[in-house]
Amino acid sequence: MTRSANRRHERQFFYKYVSAHTAKTILATRKLRWSSPLRFNDPFDTTQELRLNFSDAELGAAVAEEVANLVVEGGPTPDAVHPVLKSVLSGLNEQPNPNLRRQMAESVRRKSSSGATGGQIQALAELKQVWSAIVPMLRILCLSELNDVTPMWHHYADAYRGAVLQFEALDELDSVFLMARPVIYQDTLPAIADKQVWARCIVRGDRTAYVNLFTEYQYVKTTTWSYEQEWRLATLARLGDSGLFSDWGFHPRELSGVYVGPHCSEQDQGEILSLLSHGLEHATAYRARISGASSKFTFEAVRKPSVP
Repeated sequence: MTRSANRRHERQFFYKYVSAHTAKTILATRKLRWSSPLRFNDPFDTTQELRLNFSDAELGAAVAEEVANLVVEGGPTPDAVHPVLKSVLSGLNEQPNPNLRRQMAESVRRKSSSGATGGQIQALAELKQVWSAIVPMLRILCLSELNDVTPMWHHYADAYRGAVLQFEALDELDSVFLMARPVIYQDTLPAIADKQVWARCIVRGDRTAYVNLFTEYQYVKTTTWSYEQEWRLATLARLGDSGLFSDWGFHPRELSGVYVGPHCSEQDQGEILSLLSHGLEHATAYRARISGASSKFTFEAVRKPSVP
């Protein structure tokens, strides 16, 4: 089998814990909900607030240094820089005087070292403003590498009345699940980028870099949630999408199993099984059971694949 160039890991399966109602909706529509971090249930999730490990003065100094570097560098002016700075840089290019460039760069640095300025505070405000504008557009799909996590069965699968859907990362389909990444659990602020990197984004107006850094920020959570063994897929809303979530389709072959909860009603189970048709006949369905002796879930097949 040919290995997809998009594969980032060696996992085969990922699991989505859902209520019975949501399970039926997903199976009927063949779509999964990708949400903005603003919809997440963890208020301390690093995705909900831009937490930085430097002050406005430190960021301002880094911004000033980046401006000074642009002044000294010369050459073509980046298109996305602030119009005022662009005008200054263009003027300097018309007067190729290295001494003038050095003097101006030193002046920028001196002003920055005299304490926090309005410009420095504005730089930090701009960074947070960009974050506030981008975070509603982010789309995150949260999955787990395990199908037997008791708290997740309770919280996300409606107190064992719901189900767990099993999705397979298939190379031959270039499946999106091939690009899932594990969440990093830590109790310190994520060191995604230092003040110099943020300053470069601000001064040079590199919005692509902003998006890349903010996307990277999505893969860090506090250790309190480590039991979830979470993996995520992160991207941006598509053109025309609005609100704080998008329902996007998956290939029927990517759904390879369904685990109905130990407290799932017979009616919900029957309706879930009936939806494993029209391209989902290959999926195996299991009934989760609670085994008192081992204190673990066991899974009994209640519907085996039906492949013509």
